Amino acid sequence: MVLHFRIGKIPVDVLPWFFVVAVLLGPDLDHFNATRIGAWVAIMLGSVLLHELGHAGMGIAFGLEPRIQLHGMGGTTSWAKSRALSVAQRIAISLAGPAAGFALGGVAVLLHRALDGHVFPGEFGAFVFGTLIWINIGWGILNLLPMLPLDGGNVLTQVLNALTGGRGERPARIVSIACALGAVGLALVMQSWWTTLLATSFVATNWRGLKDLAANEHDAPMRAGLERAYAALETKNATRIVEIARPVALGAKTAPVRAEALQLLAFGFLLEGRVADADAAIAAMPQGFAPHASLKLLREQTLTAAGGSAPPGPGFGDV
Repeated sequence: MVLHFRIGKIPVDVLPWFFVVAVLLGPDLDHFNATRIGAWVAIMLGSVLLHELGHAGMGIAFGLEPRIQLHGMGGTTSWAKSRALSVAQRIAISLAGPAAGFALGGVAVLLHRALDGHVFPGEFGAFVFGTLIWINIGWGILNLLPMLPLDGGNVLTQVLNALTGGRGERPARIVSIACALGAVGLALVMQSWWTTLLATSFVATNWRGLKDLAANEHDAPMRAGLERAYAALETKNATRIVEIARPVALGAKTAPVRAEALQLLAFGFLLEGRVADADAAIAAMPQGFAPHASLKLLREQTLTAAGGSAPPGPGFGDV
């Protein structure tokens, strides 16, 4: 069950996995000290939420509409509508989260020294203040490592984008993989299995990001071809549509481009009266993509004109 609430105009969702992971990260699972586990989870919830509110508040200052989600891997601040931001603004948003945590951690340090054990005395008081300081300052420093998807990795990406004219993602991901591999090795030496798992997930995430980047770069020139296919669709030039869309559908490496090409190919086939080939193109669309309503309508009209039958054809990959 998702916990949903608002802080001002900012919607916040807390997924159940956040609490599960928080308990697993707790320091007293062996002895199941319920009071300390409860304090740990509460401090972690408040600290992670404050971190994300730092991102959200800076985003609001730049005209964005934030939404916060807390999940098993921490928290994420997303935006309802995207808008153009400068490199400096993007860096400011990334740094605002750790800055909020550092502020809370600094207050905890000062209060702990000022109160000198008069509030929350004994071991429990030391635990509360120690947890506040560790989560907000210790984790905040780790979060600034140059490793995506951490805030430090996002800052690195923006700096490299500024230096390379917008081509900073690839080197940022390569640096991230190197840092994550180093973290895996260090965590194994320290026998920190949770850190090992987290760092390994960062390696996998950035490796997948490199592959997605390569696929997007491969498909980028195909967009111009698809625009020509749309122009041919406006004039109902079926031969031209099929001629352009077929190689894109067969060669695309990203799901959106492949889906768009297959839909255009289906339009071309239907304009030629080839319902079976159009159905094959529609069926080949990647999962999560559905044909446009106008394509379905054209299919019905083509079937009606053909007497309700769909004669077989050689298929979009064979003609």
